[in-house]
Amino acid sequence: MTTVTEPTCPPPAPGPQSGDRYRAAALLTMLRLHWFINLRWCIVVVALAVLLAEQWLIPTVVRPAGLVATLLVLAGANAVWVVFSRYLSARAGAGGEESRTVRVALIFANLQVAIDLLALTLVLRYTGGVETPMSIFYLFHMAIGSLLLRSWQALLQGAWAVLLYSCLCVGELVGWLTPHYLFLPAVGSLDLHTRAEYVAAAIFVFACGVFGTLFVTQRIAARLDERERQLREAHRALQQSQVAIFDLQRRKSRFLQTSAHQLKSPLAGIQTLTALIRDGIIPEQTVHETCEKIIRRCRDGISQVTEMLTLARVEETDPNKHRNALSNVCDVVRKLCQQYRPQAEGKRIELLYNCQIPQELDLRAHVDPLDLADCVGNLIDNAIKYTPEGGTVTVAATRANRLPQKARPGIIAPAGNTGRQGGDYVLVMVKDTGMGIEKSSLSSEDGHGGSIFDAFRRGKGALSARIPGTGLGLSIVREVVERAGGRIKVHSRPGKGSTFTLMFSADRALPEGPAVVNTRASEIVIDPPGNESH
Repeated sequence: MTTVTEPTCPPPAPGPQSGDRYRAAALLTMLRLHWFINLRWCIVVVALAVLLAEQWLIPTVVRPAGLVATLLVLAGANAVWVVFSRYLSARAGAGGEESRTVRVALIFANLQVAIDLLALTLVLRYTGGVETPMSIFYLFHMAIGSLLLRSWQALLQGAWAVLLYSCLCVGELVGWLTPHYLFLPAVGSLDLHTRAEYVAAAIFVFACGVFGTLFVTQRIAARLDERERQLREAHRALQQSQVAIFDLQRRKSRFLQTSAHQLKSPLAGIQTLTALIRDGIIPEQTVHETCEKIIRRCRDGISQVTEMLTLARVEETDPNKHRNALSNVCDVVRKLCQQYRPQAEGKRIELLYNCQIPQELDLRAHVDPLDLADCVGNLIDNAIKYTPEGGTVTVAATRANRLPQKARPGIIAPAGNTGRQGGDYVLVMVKDTGMGIEKSSLSSEDGHGGSIFDAFRRGKGALSARIPGTGLGLSIVREVVERAGGRIKVHSRPGKGSTFTLMFSADRALPEGPAVVNTRASEIVIDPPGNESH
């Protein structure tokens, strides 16, 4: 079995889940800019400068050596972070797998925040403990963690901060951490670290501040995630629209050229025949026959113009018109079968109609009834025309659940946004036992020859059999399906017949988001001659 499908927009690259896309992008951006590291260098430099200025202005003040050692150890750790950050930045810039880069960057960011909280606790230990107001810097790390880390990781960092601060305060209260260092040695000690009620209140207020900051920033991050998701969907819709615009421009240009050529032939024939009659070249006994030829040419031209107008009408249809419309597919298909039954009986073709309605459900689809009639009517008309006498044409309508788009070859799958789950779809199938479609009529050897859905394109079998037709019927079918957000599947075996299956969104499956015309809605499956496994 050979499967021919039209190219589609590339799917989004695998990455973090939608809820973490914003944080992942922000994390990678800050990683590339070395934002954490540069800020840490500033803090270390400013802290050492403050200590030097204090020593110069107040020589009697002696700070513990552990404070300077803590700042130096933090600077050494920052140097290690520099090397690792450059490695991650190079990996991300080299186009490595994004999901893995994000996971490593999250581990890297969590380690930095955890060590920063530990270093901050040591700084507080040497600058007054529970009495120092510098505990406010814990909240700074909580805000960063909430905006960049996963929710559970930010909560763990918050718990880690509360644990460190509680150990510091309780350790000084019970005498595990001695001696007690002053925040401002020149002012003296307030002995707040020895008062249990103050220590308990400080820990409680600190915990409320930490988890309150986490809650607020998590809500902000969630809103940013949602906005990022909306922007990504809008960007994807714009990409699909761009592809659709280019494709429609290409098809319209080809349509104008081909339609001019197609209309020129009958008009030239009419002009030639009428000129022959006018000049008396046609014998009098053959004038009636020549007039019949002129009438047939006029009829062909009118039929072609009518289908061109129909195609122009469906091309100009706003996709929202289909989204807001509901068609009873069974009624439309039943009326069409009644309409084409005389044509089928004239060729002694059996026209079968089958409408399968699941229990307690109807077959209403989001597609304009007039456009649906044009769409299915063209398929039935083609099936009758290309089926020899004594053949069978089957028209069926049913309802089916949505199937995965890439489950396996030959499975019907809706086009458009493949990320939404669930929903029922209405299927319309037109099957014939006619000549089928040869592979050469689908695409050229270089892959740029179009398909049977292009305007004025007809199969070689139809041309060699001299079956009349304009070559616009399947173009109308594709335009209707595309603008209704549906999908077409064609299964054909040369010499054995073809099956066209259309899929439209059912009443309860109306898609959300912007209506974007999908110009790659056809899936064509061809059985080569000799394949009897269908």
